Amino acid sequence: MNRKWLLILLVGILFLSLAACSGSTQSTQISSTVEPTPAPSVDTDMDTDEGHDADDDSADDAPAIDAAAIFSDRCATCHGEDRQGGGGPPLLPANLTKDPSAYVETIINGSGPMPSWESRLSEDEINALVAYILSEAE
Repeated sequence: MNRKWLLILLVGILFLSLAACSGSTQSTQISSTVEPTPAPSVDTDMDTDEGHDADDDSADDAPAIDAAAIFSDRCATCHGEDRQGGGGPPLLPANLTKDPSAYVETIINGSGPMPSWESRLSEDEINALVAYILSEAE
């Protein structure tokens, strides 16, 4: 009687193993018949309008972000109008040796006495500020 149950158990395990193997083959066949979606083309030539659709013109109409004005309004109190520092550290390229993403994170999250600006500045404004502080002062 024990042999009978052992045989049934082995047949069941074999059946489940075969079912599992055939299931993965079937899913492979299904996924191989799906056509890949082509990646959208990226226009890396920012100086010309060649290859732009009519819909792209709306982006050209958006006002440019004046990072210097944002800095003057929001940052100069601590970092100085000339970016030479004051209550906060100087924000000149010679002093800023980290990866730009570190400065984005500092503006978003704050650091020490510096407040978080995440809820007060847009992502584009933050990126413009980082580009501004990493550029030579005029």
